[in-house]
Amino acid sequence: MKFIKLISLLFSISILFLACEKQSTEVIESKTTVVEAYLHAGKTIDSLKITQSLSLTIADSIIALDDLVVNISDSNNQYTLNSIGNGIYQNTELIIENDKSYRLEIERDGAVISAETYIPNKKETQISLTQVALPKIELNTPIGIPTGSIDAVEITWDNSEGDYYYTSISNIEIDPETVNENDTGQLSRSIISEPQISSFYAIFPRREFSHYGTHQIIVYRVNPEYAALYESSGNSTLSLEEPPTNIENGLGIFTGASSDTLYLEVVKL
Repeated sequence: MKFIKLISLLFSISILFLACEKQSTEVIESKTTVVEAYLHAGKTIDSLKITQSLSLTIADSIIALDDLVVNISDSNNQYTLNSIGNGIYQNTELIIENDKSYRLEIERDGAVISAETYIPNKKETQISLTQVALPKIELNTPIGIPTGSIDAVEITWDNSEGDYYYTSISNIEIDPETVNENDTGQLSRSIISEPQISSFYAIFPRREFSHYGTHQIIVYRVNPEYAALYESSGNSTLSLEEPPTNIENGLGIFTGASSDTLYLEVVKL
């Protein structure tokens, strides 16, 4: 399941594992099973990934593991995931539910690789503005004192439990108009924050919006193992510390999230 495609946004668990091992000229053979599994409330399972590291010292020695027996169970039922190649497993009939625990079991070479996770309840979010106005900056126009909306857009939610949240913001127009024509680079249409224990997120329109149009804002509630792995991905590759994992008899992550979605319009002043 891709909730961020944080998976594009973050990293490959397999590469992270290799990068955190002590450097050596000797090739150390390994058959470590590496799991990337993100369950998102209200969604099906479409991209649970299972790979193997053949070596602890060669970063391109990762292979996909297909045709394994992979099951996910809740308190009442067990569901089989189907291999679709490239180490990806799916079950497009199982819809992940809020406030529910799930267990993953993978059978490989007579051993069982397993993990458990909990899907946190969805929290409703509020937004202080649903529209902001920004002036168009024409090509070759000197940048003077900016005009238009100056107030931060505040997104808030209840976090009395002290959980981790992160926010993603994406312009969802097919071909949106740029705010500043002088910027000839590839302007990002997406913003993703780091997971933090927080109950608000502030958007600064002039600094963070590069295009006009509709912006989709998703606030994710995630588990501590997700935040720990995100933080670990920013560490130096020279670190000898093994990355965090919640996989028994393997490495990687099996975690869940819930989310709430808002929309914000950026219009021309």
